[in-house]
Amino acid sequence: MLTLLKDIHAELREAIKALEVAVSCPTPDRETLSAARLRLTRLSSRRRTMIEGSILPLLRDLSPDQEQRIADLRLETAHLVAASSKHIGQWTMRTICADWEGYQRASALMRRSMIRRIQQEAAVLYPLLEAKEAQQAA
Repeated sequence: MLTLLKDIHAELREAIKALEVAVSCPTPDRETLSAARLRLTRLSSRRRTMIEGSILPLLRDLSPDQEQRIADLRLETAHLVAASSKHIGQWTMRTICADWEGYQRASALMRRSMIRRIQQEAAVLYPLLEAKEAQQAA
């Protein structure tokens, strides 16, 4: 499971970089931008499903501190999903084309938020999954 999470984190970083490249253009390229945004949305959804449906149910017998960190991740997930939905709803292709500079700024904030989230997940989940794998190997 750790390898799968690391793989999806790597895919997300690549997709975030692709969006960054698309947003750095002087004018919006609708096709490239739409594809980059769709890829990020799908990967983010896949990651959330994997974490909630496959990873978290594996993690049992956690310390109170670990339980709290998981609870914090779940709460943060809810906030990020809401922020992402708002961002996607606000920044339609029509709005993006009408306010390219505004979208460039908003996209940069969202991308930084996504990178921070990947780092948080790695900090919390990688050690727990490593311990789980070591326990299973023993």
